[in-house]
Amino acid sequence: MKNVIILEDDFHMAQLMKEKINELPDYQCDSIYANPVDFFENPNAAAIFLLDIVMPKMNGLKAIKKILALYPDTNIIINSIKEDSDTIFNAIQLGAIGYIDKQSFQMDYQEVFDAIKDDGAYMTPKIARKVMSHFQKKENDLEKLTKREIDVTNGILDGLSYKLVADRHNLSIDSVRSHIKNIYRKLNINSKSELFNKFKV
Repeated sequence: MKNVIILEDDFHMAQLMKEKINELPDYQCDSIYANPVDFFENPNAAAIFLLDIVMPKMNGLKAIKKILALYPDTNIIINSIKEDSDTIFNAIQLGAIGYIDKQSFQMDYQEVFDAIKDDGAYMTPKIARKVMSHFQKKENDLEKLTKREIDVTNGILDGLSYKLVADRHNLSIDSVRSHIKNIYRKLNINSKSELFNKFKV
């Protein structure tokens, strides 16, 4: 029997989730925590953590890294009302292997848990659509740039200074600055941070 832990500050929703999980033949949920701080005061291992994002005392995103530090082989599935691209990608980058939007919480948890077996992952269709849209938009943005502008963009995203980008591609710093200006204009952005936001992940 695989243990499932729920971190969710909506008690009614957490109870419904627990009941649905306990109907499954191979999974058992005995523990619900209203926030990550309560869990870390007396942590225990689980095969799966169902983790909300917006909770009191500690944000769910901050909890991902701490949970994985304690239990590196566990599976973290986000179950949240937050479905903006930044939150989704932050959760994935931090180590979550699943993402459920809360409007889909009446779903079949057997399907979710089966999907993450053998190093699999799971996203509800709404979340998967957002991920696909992100990469499609990223590809469309890249098509606006010349090959040299893409080279310069990748150098900046790699964390290189203008001088190091220039050295990498045998350019002058003035040429790099000129390319950066054209990149910003074509992508309708004004700063390096906006460039990172557009192309991260």
